[in-house]
Amino acid sequence: MSTNKLIAAGQSRLKKAPDSAVDPADPAELQNQPADSPADTSAFAGGRVLGADDVTGTPEQQLAYVTERLTEIDAIGSRAEDFVVLNKAVLLEVAQDRELHKVAGHSNFAQWAGGVLDIEEKYVFELLKDAARIRSVAALGPDLAQHLTKASARKVISNVITQHGVEVARDVMGEGLAKAAEQGKKRPTAALLAQVAGALQIPPQERSEISDVSESTSRPPLVPPELRAVAHAAKELRARVNAPLAPASVAAALAADPAAVRGHLEDLRKELERVSKRLTAAQRAAAQTE
Repeated sequence: MSTNKLIAAGQSRLKKAPDSAVDPADPAELQNQPADSPADTSAFAGGRVLGADDVTGTPEQQLAYVTERLTEIDAIGSRAEDFVVLNKAVLLEVAQDRELHKVAGHSNFAQWAGGVLDIEEKYVFELLKDAARIRSVAALGPDLAQHLTKASARKVISNVITQHGVEVARDVMGEGLAKAAEQGKKRPTAALLAQVAGALQIPPQERSEISDVSESTSRPPLVPPELRAVAHAAKELRARVNAPLAPASVAAALAADPAAVRGHLEDLRKELERVSKRLTAAQRAAAQTE
């Protein structure tokens, strides 16, 4: 897909007719927006391609503009790619389930689909698998799923979800984002996520043909629902706070808007003080139960 087509695809998702159905591929915040929403005032609205004349002001203002637009078009591109994959997959799934390829005179579904999409047959099934992974990683929530822009990274996390559940996958993503920020990267690569997953996961043990392995040793203990929030509090904090505060992340934010960063950091400081007080009270209550 060319750059212009990609931009147009991304923007077409932001501007829908009033009577169009809600698109399940759209982030919730972009659905059912009024006509004068921020999405419609984007610099890229209507598939517009920017020019040098759009970048004006002081060098600092030019840097902020370029940084913000690069981030914006990167996000639009990622959403457009997911939008294309998900919709292709739905149409292929319907065609396969209803054997529509036979109506077209083909006995082989992949051969027919590959011809329509002008891709090799093996990529037809890879597209279907990637769509399933996009749906799978959506369970992580938008804050984490937005960083899985590469099919290879989605594959790693989707496998973690399948084998160990969403909570473990969130831990892997949180640790991966923190490590990526330390390396000056915006998002973790598939290799980095695989490395983190290998370190954090408790691999399922196979039953031995010689000795009977009990259920208690073949899987990690289940966390009771009433303990789940407390059990994952530290991991959630690490995923949502540590990564954005990494030096590289802070430097990028400061380049975009120093004043806004100072305000956000002050808000965070106040919130952490409240959390610290609650933590102290919680620890005091826990100590009294000993």
